[in-house]
Amino acid sequence: MAVQIALIVVVVVLAVVVGAYALGVYLRRRQEDRPLEGALLPGRRVVVAQATPDREVNVVVNWLLSQAFEQTGIRVADDKLAYDRIISAAQKAVAELKQQEAADISLPFLTADASGPKHLEARLTREMIQELVKY
Repeated sequence: MAVQIALIVVVVVLAVVVGAYALGVYLRRRQEDRPLEGALLPGRRVVVAQATPDREVNVVVNWLLSQAFEQTGIRVADDKLAYDRIISAAQKAVAELKQQEAADISLPFLTADASGPKHLEARLTREMIQELVKY
């Protein structure tokens, strides 16, 4: 009887350890996938009946992250301060595009590496944001 109880305890502990490990792997992968960088993956199309301002801001944030990665070679989403600056720039750009045809985005000293500071310069037009919202 004692052997059976010990065996059950071992199996339960093993199940908890394996479950915790699997949860950790899942959470790490999920964090690595956030946010999209490098490419906007045109093959993944999302049908949106009407774009909301939040959707537009999110799309611009992802676009700016991909632009920053292309221009600097650094994943700026891992840097909290740089990521917050990109969100602010995206919100400002979306607001500007309601008034103008294009918005110039300039984020000097966005991040840095061993070679020095990295800057982000981008121009976003209404047509570009309409295309980005389609995906």
